[in-house]
Amino acid sequence: MNDEGTPRAETGDDKVGQEPEPQSGGRADTGLSALMASVSRTSAFLNSIAQTVEPVRRQIRMMESTRRTIANVTGPGSAVYQSAMAARSHSRAIAAPVLALQSELNDMYDWHSRIRDVVRSVSLPQSLLDQLAAKAWLFLPANLSGLDAEDLYTLLDLGEADGLSLAWAPRTEIVKALLPLTTREERHALLTERRDDVLDDIEASLQIVTHPDLTGMVTILSTATRTARAGCSEGAQALAGNVLETAMKWHGNAWIRESFPQVTYPPKAGHHGTIGSALDDADDWGDVTLLQFKHFLVLAGMRNAFAGGATQDTFNRHLGAHCASPDSYRPEFALPAILLAHALLRALNQNLELPDDEGADA
Repeated sequence: MNDEGTPRAETGDDKVGQEPEPQSGGRADTGLSALMASVSRTSAFLNSIAQTVEPVRRQIRMMESTRRTIANVTGPGSAVYQSAMAARSHSRAIAAPVLALQSELNDMYDWHSRIRDVVRSVSLPQSLLDQLAAKAWLFLPANLSGLDAEDLYTLLDLGEADGLSLAWAPRTEIVKALLPLTTREERHALLTERRDDVLDDIEASLQIVTHPDLTGMVTILSTATRTARAGCSEGAQALAGNVLETAMKWHGNAWIRESFPQVTYPPKAGHHGTIGSALDDADDWGDVTLLQFKHFLVLAGMRNAFAGGATQDTFNRHLGAHCASPDSYRPEFALPAILLAHALLRALNQNLELPDDEGADA
């Protein structure tokens, strides 16, 4: 099985935004060395343009797709549609910078500044995410209804840090109680304290998963919830980890590639490489789009679950399968493992059963 950690691809983005410094006056500026230095800086600057334009082009395509989808779901008169249109209007500023490429070299300094502003402006704006929260039934799991934009981004951070997903379960009350906690230990303690409620919510949510390709895994994950109720955390973690692996092997990798088509994936990438490529492309959530937000809620915790290495302080399916020990099987890992497997099954059920109407079982 090829789910070992893979090094992140080098993107070369560290050069984006670097501007050539103007030449100082003096006789040396007229010499050959000064001319070559100027040419070198200009060349580096032009290379940075190509790196800057590509995410803009990609974002324009995503925003146009988002606009069409919102129009189909809510109609052109909705607040969500109007917010999407307002965000898309920023992308039209691309026209002026591109025309500047045909102007004299001196205009490129201004072009570079303007293009950076456009890149920032076409990212998912706070106002649009607030509209998303208000229309949660369209784009978010139902248990996250009523959370504001800051809370939603916090959930992405918590998911990646703690190796879990809070999509579709547990109930909103428990999610809100987790948000102000400052340490993983506190969050684990709260989940453990509310264990039966969390498991109730997972079991109720799993009733939605009815696709024939997934029902066998639902049966095993339901066994994991009963095992956890009985206090056998190691058994519950093992069952949930196996469901997670099976779901990824049969459908998960294809779901990730379909959900994030803009990502460049390594050749023959295993689970960890595929997950990591999608998450790295999000650029610390700065490139999260409206339609992909729910997918990131599921995906955020999965990097830790499939990471390689000898030890880890969060649930790790790889270590549980290949390095079973009291360190890799801890009582606090059982609920995160079940939550993560449950969220993936819910996402796959939507993708397999309702490809054209994601909001129907939100």
